[in-house]
Amino acid sequence: MEIRRPDPNADFDEVLALVQACDRAVYGDSDWTAAELRQEWDGLDLAHDAWVAVEDGRIAGTMAVYELGSGRVLADGYVHPELTGRGAGSRLLAAAEERGLELTREAPPGSPVTIETAHLVGDPRAPKLLTCRGYAHVRTFHRMVLDLTSRDVPVPVWPPGLELRPFDRERDGRLVHAAIEEAFTDEWGHEPRGYEAWSERMFEVEQFDPSLWLVVWDGDEVAAASLDYCGYLGDWGFVRTLGVRPAWRQQGLGLALLHESFRRFAERGEITAALGVDSENPTGATRLYERAGMRVLWRADVWRKQLRDGG
Repeated sequence: MEIRRPDPNADFDEVLALVQACDRAVYGDSDWTAAELRQEWDGLDLAHDAWVAVEDGRIAGTMAVYELGSGRVLADGYVHPELTGRGAGSRLLAAAEERGLELTREAPPGSPVTIETAHLVGDPRAPKLLTCRGYAHVRTFHRMVLDLTSRDVPVPVWPPGLELRPFDRERDGRLVHAAIEEAFTDEWGHEPRGYEAWSERMFEVEQFDPSLWLVVWDGDEVAAASLDYCGYLGDWGFVRTLGVRPAWRQQGLGLALLHESFRRFAERGEITAALGVDSENPTGATRLYERAGMRVLWRADVWRKQLRDGG
């Protein structure tokens, strides 16, 4: 088996088919599109941070790594369901772990370095592979969806004194960023992100549409926001970030923002709304999304391995 760097042109279609096949083997569909894979590859240094495993001229697996900050690295890997059990997963993880140590070499002396990866719940081989390589299960995330054609979307009810206003990037961008950072402070795995890095990640994507950034104001303060995109991930209406600042929680803002998001998605012809959520979210987000009529499409388990001890 050969482990090599992916060719962004020659390998693209085969890798796309591979990651889609992995999804379909577990839940019968896939949220990978050509646009999403191209966007991911465009944001990667393919010559250093990505690999493919090739067996008899066929791509058996693919892997990419991302530095998350604070000595954390994410490894995103897939092995074709028809080509498991041949060593592709183990060899790709080994490459990712080695690169993870390189990416975090500037981590402060004495601080731990960890690598995280995930797999869809229902993949029978992944837990055994990860356990054998020293990973431990740490979290489960859900992809939740709503069929927008199956029901009337309720009219949002806004708490008294709060107002939904059109978003202006230049005027409101930094205030929304600060509000989202505060709302997610206690979220598992949250890494603070400066405004410039955050704005590049959120604004510099093809699907960015300021009319889908729903920002609720209390006077001149941002109380909550839902940052939405059409045609995102599985070509869905996607609630990429929904956050309510602590001082404005327990007033129904989250549900109102969801209803407004669903309404705007439907107006633009989207038939499915989707989002991702930590199953152990401390604010009870999963229950909120269920009350809004969403269901779990798939679950993904997150695993972590310590590459370098702290202390």
